[in-house]
Amino acid sequence: MKEVSRRKFMKYSLGSMAALAVGSGLDWIKNEAIAAPRVNTLNFHITDAIKDMGTHNSINTAQCYFWVYKEDRLPAESPGPTIFATEGDVIRINITNDLDEPHAFFIPGMFNSGPIAPGQTVRKFFTAKNAGPHLYFDNLNQPVNRAMGLHGAIIVHPKAPAPGHKFTPYGKPTPAVQQLFDDFGSTAWWPGLAWEQGDPATNTPPFRRHIWLFHQASPTLFAAVGNFTPGLDFPSGQFVQRFLHDDFSPTNNENIQGEVGSDIPRYFTISGQSGHFSHNTPYINPTFRVGEPAVVHILNAGLMTISMHVHANHFFVTYFNGVVQENPIWVDVFNVYPMAIIDYTLPYMRPPDVPNVRGIGRADAGLPAGVSGGTTWPPNEEIRTFMPGPAPAGVTPFQIVGNLTDGAGNSLGVQLSPLCYPAHDHSEPTQTSQGGNYNMGLIAGMNFIGDRNTPGAMNFPNQPLIHGPGPGSPFGVDGLIFPTAVQPPWFQEG
Repeated sequence: MKEVSRRKFMKYSLGSMAALAVGSGLDWIKNEAIAAPRVNTLNFHITDAIKDMGTHNSINTAQCYFWVYKEDRLPAESPGPTIFATEGDVIRINITNDLDEPHAFFIPGMFNSGPIAPGQTVRKFFTAKNAGPHLYFDNLNQPVNRAMGLHGAIIVHPKAPAPGHKFTPYGKPTPAVQQLFDDFGSTAWWPGLAWEQGDPATNTPPFRRHIWLFHQASPTLFAAVGNFTPGLDFPSGQFVQRFLHDDFSPTNNENIQGEVGSDIPRYFTISGQSGHFSHNTPYINPTFRVGEPAVVHILNAGLMTISMHVHANHFFVTYFNGVVQENPIWVDVFNVYPMAIIDYTLPYMRPPDVPNVRGIGRADAGLPAGVSGGTTWPPNEEIRTFMPGPAPAGVTPFQIVGNLTDGAGNSLGVQLSPLCYPAHDHSEPTQTSQGGNYNMGLIAGMNFIGDRNTPGAMNFPNQPLIHGPGPGSPFGVDGLIFPTAVQPPWFQEG
């Protein structure tokens, strides 16, 4: 703990997104992709903290002051912990305000704590309803308190699907959305698993979902709010003007963007992370096989419009601001306005830049008669590439090797598997933040670790085999053939 001005800040570093499962009907979450300890009561403190941002190090100080919802059993973080519940659960919540102005805890259509005075604790109940994603936040002095970091996600799971149908993320799916989820894993055009299905043999969880909670932070403006007159609200109009429209200040030896004297946002985060930490974090980035559809819940707690684009697959927009869509459109980019809540449903089809005979996303049928060469899936060129590379002469390409070493004879070559595709914002400010470094901006990803929609399919070479060898192939399928002399060590019967 260290005291800065009138506030006491708890310094904490970047960590994983915390989650809690609350309620009685949570059997569905046991094998969820996100680990969520089960609790009976939520105990929140409204407090503040200094956070080390993605580019913080001993040379470059990159920290920001936040207001946070801290649950007693979890580290402080903004956003607050993700809450998982089942529709109909009655949730007990205790909220203590440790700051020196009134604050609140609000879930539209579900719960409103009302103003909580400094030092006050409220103890209430609410019922989880309207299955789908929701944003919880401080609705006082809008949008200041929410933008300062007082926000998080609550995911309400439906009790059960309608008779004769499969699970969707929603309590009342439209016929079109229900048909989409019924088709996953059941039709020739969506071979593989249903969304609700897992596979212990491949460590594939059921109900595959990820959460992208967008936010933007201004260290100078947030510090000004933290140091404002105790007991008074920072003027909301002034906050918005400075946050969105403040001028650059070319003084104080500042870097390319996010000048010290400017109040425009300097950090753009997904679920509290940015750049490398959001792009390479498994709880943010879906990482599955072809034929394992997933859902990404997207919530924008900030003040800027985000336009997320996924490179690997087009996605279905199945949910928009509390409404399950009548006609889920299939797109590769979609605007996420401030306070918007949108679901991207990823079909996990074969990436469209890897063609095959039967067409994009379909299981390959092999080459036509008279055509020579290998097939285009699995993506042999990609998975036989090493960075740095190529492999030295006489060394099999299935060893993790390269033409550079660390000085002790250890290779620095890394095989390009899984296939990693970026998912990034099309808004320039979020992509050129932190000195103009693209990969320190607002970026996530969609990763492929194999293919389960072809009989006998396997994972990519540096992953475990998921099924036995395909017919007619001594070691693999779809043209990925290994001579006996170079049988890779990872190859063994599934």
